Amino acid sequence: MSELNLQGVVFDVDGVLFDTERLCQNVWITLSREMGWPEAGERYLEFVGQNRTDIRAKMLRFWGPEFPMEQFLQTCSQRSQARIERDGVPMKPGVVEILDFLHEKGIPIALATSTGQERTLRRMELTGLGHYFQAIVTGDMIEHSKPDPEIYLVACQRLGTDPGHTLAVEDSRNGILSAHAAGMPVVMVPDLIPPTPELEEMICCRCDSLLTLKQQLEASLP
Repeated sequence: MSELNLQGVVFDVDGVLFDTERLCQNVWITLSREMGWPEAGERYLEFVGQNRTDIRAKMLRFWGPEFPMEQFLQTCSQRSQARIERDGVPMKPGVVEILDFLHEKGIPIALATSTGQERTLRRMELTGLGHYFQAIVTGDMIEHSKPDPEIYLVACQRLGTDPGHTLAVEDSRNGILSAHAAGMPVVMVPDLIPPTPELEEMICCRCDSLLTLKQQLEASLP
Protein backbone atom coordinates (compact mmCIF):
# COMPACT_ATOMS: atom_id res chain seq x y z
CA MET A 1 0.00 0.00 0.00
CA SER A 2 3.03 2.26 0.16
CA GLU A 3 2.63 3.16 -3.53
CA LEU A 4 -1.01 4.28 -3.33
CA ASN A 5 -0.40 8.00 -2.79
CA LEU A 6 -3.45 7.79 -0.56
CA GLN A 7 -5.97 10.62 -0.94
CA GLY A 8 -8.90 9.18 1.01
CA VAL A 9 -10.53 6.11 2.52
CA VAL A 10 -14.09 4.85 2.02
CA PHE A 11 -15.49 2.34 4.48
CA ASP A 12 -18.34 -0.07 4.12
CA VAL A 13 -20.32 -0.17 7.36
CA ASP A 14 -22.05 -3.46 8.14
CA GLY A 15 -19.46 -6.15 8.68
CA VAL A 16 -16.57 -3.65 8.54
CA LEU A 17 -17.19 -0.95 11.14
CA PHE A 18 -20.15 -2.57 12.85
CA ASP A 19 -20.62 -6.23 13.72
CA THR A 20 -24.19 -6.15 12.45
CA GLU A 21 -24.13 -8.76 9.67
CA ARG A 22 -24.40 -11.62 12.17
CA LEU A 23 -27.31 -9.91 13.89
CA CYS A 24 -29.13 -9.44 10.59
CA GLN A 25 -28.36 -12.95 9.42
CA ASN A 26 -29.79 -14.44 12.62
CA VAL A 27 -32.95 -12.35 12.21
CA TRP A 28 -33.32 -13.42 8.55
CA ILE A 29 -32.88 -17.11 9.36
CA THR A 30 -35.27 -17.05 12.31
CA LEU A 31 -37.99 -15.08 10.51
CA SER A 32 -37.74 -17.04 7.27
CA ARG A 33 -38.34 -20.25 9.21
CA GLU A 34 -41.25 -18.71 11.09
CA MET A 35 -42.84 -17.66 7.80
CA GLY A 36 -42.28 -21.01 6.11
CA TRP A 37 -39.60 -19.78 3.66
CA PRO A 38 -36.36 -21.15 5.16
CA GLU A 39 -34.49 -20.79 1.87
CA ALA A 40 -34.66 -17.00 2.27
CA GLY A 41 -32.56 -17.22 5.40
CA GLU A 42 -30.22 -19.76 3.85
CA ARG A 43 -29.42 -17.36 0.99
CA TYR A 44 -28.84 -14.31 3.19
CA LEU A 45 -25.21 -13.85 2.15
CA GLU A 46 -26.25 -13.36 -1.49
CA PHE A 47 -28.04 -10.16 -0.45
CA VAL A 48 -25.24 -8.66 1.64
CA GLY A 49 -24.20 -5.23 0.38
CA GLN A 50 -27.30 -4.51 -1.70
CA ASN A 51 -29.93 -1.82 -1.24
CA ARG A 52 -33.65 -2.42 -0.87
CA THR A 53 -34.41 -1.90 -4.55
CA ASP A 54 -31.97 -4.56 -5.69
CA ILE A 55 -32.91 -6.88 -2.81
CA ARG A 56 -36.55 -6.73 -3.88
CA ALA A 57 -35.67 -7.48 -7.50
CA LYS A 58 -33.55 -10.46 -6.48
CA MET A 59 -36.22 -11.83 -4.14
CA LEU A 60 -38.80 -11.61 -6.89
CA ARG A 61 -36.44 -13.44 -9.23
CA PHE A 62 -35.67 -16.15 -6.67
CA TRP A 63 -39.11 -16.83 -5.21
CA GLY A 64 -41.71 -15.07 -7.32
CA PRO A 65 -44.68 -12.94 -6.27
CA GLU A 66 -45.83 -15.56 -3.74
CA PHE A 67 -43.00 -14.67 -1.38
CA PRO A 68 -44.26 -12.17 1.28
CA MET A 69 -41.42 -9.82 0.53
CA GLU A 70 -42.63 -6.59 2.10
CA GLN A 71 -43.73 -8.29 5.32
CA PHE A 72 -40.42 -10.13 5.50
CA LEU A 73 -38.22 -7.06 4.90
CA GLN A 74 -40.22 -4.82 7.21
CA THR A 75 -40.21 -7.34 10.05
CA CYS A 76 -36.48 -8.05 9.64
CA SER A 77 -35.78 -4.34 9.75
CA GLN A 78 -37.91 -3.81 12.85
CA ARG A 79 -36.39 -6.71 14.74
CA SER A 80 -32.81 -5.78 13.87
CA GLN A 81 -33.31 -2.15 14.83
CA ALA A 82 -35.04 -3.10 18.08
CA ARG A 83 -32.00 -5.18 19.05
CA ILE A 84 -29.67 -2.30 18.28
CA GLU A 85 -31.79 0.22 20.19
CA ARG A 86 -31.83 -2.14 23.18
CA ASP A 87 -28.24 -3.38 23.16
CA GLY A 88 -26.38 -0.69 21.22
CA VAL A 89 -24.47 -0.92 17.95
CA PRO A 90 -21.88 -3.71 18.12
CA MET A 91 -18.61 -2.28 16.82
CA LYS A 92 -15.74 -4.16 15.29
CA PRO A 93 -12.34 -4.08 17.05
CA GLY A 94 -10.23 -1.12 16.01
CA VAL A 95 -12.97 1.18 14.68
CA VAL A 96 -12.14 4.21 16.81
CA GLU A 97 -8.40 3.58 16.54
CA ILE A 98 -8.31 3.60 12.73
CA LEU A 99 -10.68 6.54 12.42
CA ASP A 100 -8.58 8.53 14.90
CA PHE A 101 -5.42 7.64 12.98
CA LEU A 102 -6.82 8.75 9.62
CA HIS A 103 -8.20 11.93 11.16
CA GLU A 104 -4.80 12.76 12.67
CA LYS A 105 -3.19 12.19 9.26
CA GLY A 106 -5.66 14.55 7.62
CA ILE A 107 -6.98 11.86 5.28
CA PRO A 108 -10.65 12.39 4.35
CA ILE A 109 -13.02 9.53 5.13
CA ALA A 110 -16.39 8.51 3.70
CA LEU A 111 -18.99 5.80 4.21
CA ALA A 112 -20.47 3.78 1.35
CA THR A 113 -23.24 1.62 2.76
CA SER A 114 -26.22 -0.12 1.22
CA THR A 115 -28.18 0.58 4.41
CA GLY A 116 -30.63 3.47 4.14
CA GLN A 117 -29.85 7.00 5.24
CA GLU A 118 -32.17 7.15 8.25
CA ARG A 119 -30.80 3.97 9.80
CA THR A 120 -27.20 4.87 8.99
CA LEU A 121 -27.49 8.31 10.61
CA ARG A 122 -29.14 6.73 13.65
CA ARG A 123 -26.18 4.37 14.02
CA MET A 124 -23.79 7.29 13.74
CA GLU A 125 -25.79 9.01 16.47
CA LEU A 126 -25.73 5.96 18.74
CA THR A 127 -22.00 5.40 18.30
CA GLY A 128 -20.87 9.03 18.16
CA LEU A 129 -18.81 8.36 15.03
CA GLY A 130 -20.53 10.72 12.60
CA HIS A 131 -18.02 13.57 12.99
CA TYR A 132 -15.23 11.47 11.44
CA PHE A 133 -16.83 11.33 7.98
CA GLN A 134 -16.69 14.02 5.33
CA ALA A 135 -19.24 12.14 3.19
CA ILE A 136 -21.89 9.50 3.85
CA VAL A 137 -23.45 7.74 0.86
CA THR A 138 -26.31 5.34 1.59
CA GLY A 139 -28.23 2.80 -0.42
CA ASP A 140 -31.30 4.99 -0.88
CA MET A 141 -29.19 7.82 -2.32
CA ILE A 142 -28.16 5.88 -5.42
CA GLU A 143 -29.90 3.99 -8.20
CA HIS A 144 -27.75 0.85 -8.36
CA SER A 145 -26.33 -0.81 -5.26
CA LYS A 146 -23.24 -2.96 -4.91
CA PRO A 147 -21.84 -4.76 -6.92
CA ASP A 148 -22.44 -1.80 -9.25
CA PRO A 149 -19.64 0.78 -8.77
CA GLU A 150 -22.02 3.74 -8.44
CA ILE A 151 -21.91 4.08 -4.64
CA TYR A 152 -18.11 4.14 -4.53
CA LEU A 153 -17.82 6.56 -7.43
CA VAL A 154 -20.25 8.91 -5.69
CA ALA A 155 -18.31 8.62 -2.42
CA CYS A 156 -15.04 9.54 -4.15
CA GLN A 157 -16.74 12.40 -5.96
CA ARG A 158 -18.02 13.81 -2.67
CA LEU A 159 -14.59 13.47 -1.07
CA GLY A 160 -13.00 15.08 -4.12
CA THR A 161 -10.54 12.22 -4.48
CA ASP A 162 -9.32 10.09 -7.37
CA PRO A 163 -10.78 6.56 -7.09
CA GLY A 164 -7.39 5.14 -8.05
CA HIS A 165 -5.89 6.74 -4.93
CA THR A 166 -8.83 6.16 -2.58
CA LEU A 167 -8.81 3.02 -0.47
CA ALA A 168 -12.03 1.00 -0.11
CA VAL A 169 -12.42 -1.16 2.99
CA GLU A 170 -14.85 -4.02 2.44
CA ASP A 171 -15.90 -7.41 3.77
CA SER A 172 -18.36 -8.76 1.20
CA ARG A 173 -18.15 -10.06 -2.34
CA ASN A 174 -20.66 -7.50 -3.62
CA GLY A 175 -18.74 -4.69 -1.97
CA ILE A 176 -15.38 -5.80 -3.32
CA LEU A 177 -16.81 -6.14 -6.83
CA SER A 178 -18.28 -2.63 -6.51
CA ALA A 179 -15.09 -0.93 -5.33
CA HIS A 180 -12.92 -2.84 -7.79
CA ALA A 181 -15.21 -1.83 -10.67
CA ALA A 182 -14.87 1.79 -9.51
CA GLY A 183 -11.12 1.49 -10.03
CA MET A 184 -10.25 1.64 -6.33
CA PRO A 185 -7.63 -0.32 -4.41
CA VAL A 186 -9.55 -2.58 -2.02
CA VAL A 187 -8.67 -3.95 1.39
CA MET A 188 -10.72 -6.92 2.54
CA VAL A 189 -11.43 -7.35 6.23
CA PRO A 190 -13.35 -10.65 6.14
CA ASP A 191 -16.53 -11.05 8.17
CA LEU A 192 -19.16 -13.66 7.24
CA ILE A 193 -17.86 -14.17 3.71
CA PRO A 194 -14.43 -15.81 3.51
CA PRO A 195 -11.86 -14.72 0.93
CA THR A 196 -11.92 -16.71 -2.30
CA PRO A 197 -9.46 -16.88 -5.22
CA GLU A 198 -11.83 -14.62 -7.18
CA LEU A 199 -11.79 -11.96 -4.45
CA GLU A 200 -8.07 -12.28 -3.74
CA GLU A 201 -7.38 -11.17 -7.31
CA MET A 202 -9.32 -7.94 -6.75
CA ILE A 203 -7.82 -6.81 -3.46
CA CYS A 204 -4.50 -5.19 -2.65
CA CYS A 205 -4.45 -6.44 0.92
CA ARG A 206 -6.34 -8.71 3.31
CA CYS A 207 -6.39 -7.83 7.01
CA ASP A 208 -7.88 -9.84 9.83
CA SER A 209 -9.09 -6.69 11.62
CA LEU A 210 -9.16 -2.91 11.42
CA LEU A 211 -6.32 -2.86 13.93
CA THR A 212 -4.18 -4.80 11.45
CA LEU A 213 -5.17 -2.37 8.69
CA LYS A 214 -4.13 0.53 10.92
CA GLN A 215 -0.73 -1.07 11.39
CA GLN A 216 -0.38 -1.51 7.64
CA LEU A 217 -1.22 2.14 7.04
CA GLU A 218 1.13 3.31 9.78
CA ALA A 219 3.95 1.48 8.05
CA SER A 220 3.17 2.87 4.61
CA LEU A 221 2.08 6.48 5.18
CA PRO A 222 4.61 9.27 5.72
